Amino acid sequence: MTKEQMRQILEQQLATDYDCSIEEVQSNQNIFRTWKRNPGARWIGDDDCKLKLAVYQEKLLVMADESLLEWCRQTFANRKGTWLSEPENLVLIHEKLEEYGQRLADIHHHYIPVLDYPKAHQRYETKWYAEEEINVFQGDERFWEALLFDERTPDMLAVCAVENDIILGMASATRDSEKMWQIGVNVTKEGEGKGIGAYVTALLKERLLENGILPFYSTVESHIKSQKVAFRSGFEPIFYEMFSASV
Repeated sequence: MTKEQMRQILEQQLATDYDCSIEEVQSNQNIFRTWKRNPGARWIGDDDCKLKLAVYQEKLLVMADESLLEWCRQTFANRKGTWLSEPENLVLIHEKLEEYGQRLADIHHHYIPVLDYPKAHQRYETKWYAEEEINVFQGDERFWEALLFDERTPDMLAVCAVENDIILGMASATRDSEKMWQIGVNVTKEGEGKGIGAYVTALLKERLLENGILPFYSTVESHIKSQKVAFRSGFEPIFYEMFSASV
C-alpha cells in the first residue's frame, strides 16, 4: 500500500464519518454537520452522543446535535484545530455539553503507518488467531485492551508473541470500518521490559497492510508508554478526535 493509498482511505473514511466530501476534508475550511451516523462510518460514541470532533491537517471536522451545532459554528468557525486540546478549550466544550446532560467521554489521537519503517525481525515464536479463533480469549483479563468482543467493532485478527508456551503479549485488530482496522495491544507480566508491545504491533501492522487494510493506532496524550509503542512499531500521528456521552 502506497502513502497516497493510505491517505485516500483515511480521507474517505473521515468524509463518511463527518458527512462531507473528500474535497471538503482536504480543504482548509472547518466543516460543521448535523449529527448522524452514516453507513460505513466508524462507531464513535454511543447512541446518545451529541458531539464528535476531529482535527485533521489543522482543520476541524465537527458533527453535532442540532441543539449544539450553531454554538459550535459560532465558537470554532474561525479557529484552527491546532490548539484544540488546550485546557481552556476542553473546559469550554465540557461546560457547554453539561447544559445538555453530556460530558466529554473520550479524547484520542490516532496514528497510521510510516511506510519506510524497517520491518520487524522475528524475535519470538508467534501465534496468529483469525476472527473465529479469538473467542478462546473471552474473559481473559490480560487482553482487555487488545480484544473488545463488541459486535459494533468486531475483533478480526490477533497475534501473540510466545516464549516456552507462555504468551508475552498480544496485538489485535478490530474492524472499525471496512478499510480501517484499529490495533489494540496488551503485554503480560511475563513480557514486560522486552519490547513486546511494539513487536506484536509491528507484526500485525505489516500483515494488515499486506491485505489492503489501513491499520491505525489510538492513544491518549498522557499515555506516554503507549505513544512510544506507536512510534517504535512504525506509526506516526495523523488526526485527533473527541466525542461526548450522557452524564
